[in-house]
Amino acid sequence: MTYASWEPRHRCTTIQPGKIDLFVVTLVDGRRAALDPITDYDAALARARAFHRDHPCQVKVLPLTGTEARVMLGITVPDHPQPMDAADLRLVRDTLTDVVRNTGDHDARADALALLTDMGVVRA
Repeated sequence: MTYASWEPRHRCTTIQPGKIDLFVVTLVDGRRAALDPITDYDAALARARAFHRDHPCQVKVLPLTGTEARVMLGITVPDHPQPMDAADLRLVRDTLTDVVRNTGDHDARADALALLTDMGVVRA
């Protein structure tokens, strides 16, 4: 059996981001053209579509999880994480606290609360 796509040869394609996606990568003819935070997904897609209108090529806008982005970029995680300094720890604590207080996403709130508990900021 042969696969024959009904899609045009040059196209701009994407899939919708999922709950755990953190980044969006834009590929032009298989090469990474941009890597943006998932909050910029709509802007990345609009930019890709505008580029595609003027350039006949394959453009893909793909949401990525943190693990997928790490693998794509060749980033290895150390076996023993380095301790955070006080400023970084404060930033993480404040960001997680903001998520717990202000998000409407139950899963995000639960994850943030679990991390705050693990950090000792919140007692179970």
